Amino acid sequence: MNKPLVDRIPFVKIVVVLAIGFAVSLGLCGLNLVLGLINGGSAAQGKLLVSAVLFEFAGMILCGLGLVVTFIAWIILFLVSRSSR
Repeated sequence: MNKPLVDRIPFVKIVVVLAIGFAVSLGLCGLNLVLGLINGGSAAQGKLLVSAVLFEFAGMILCGLGLVVTFIAWIILFLVSRSSR
């Protein structure tokens, strides 16, 4: 007999990878902001810092949305698999 779909998808691994990505992006974004506030620097350094912060912020948003979608899919598939048995 085949296992239900909720048991075949590695939700825990997906959540762990997305959580690590979110944490790394959050840490790098905060580190860049702190370094920018402390160091001041030239206009070229400021542009580089802003672009790095924007990429890290985008990573945080994508990982956060991925976590939300994964949790919703996990709950829906769990409820559907339990009701079909």
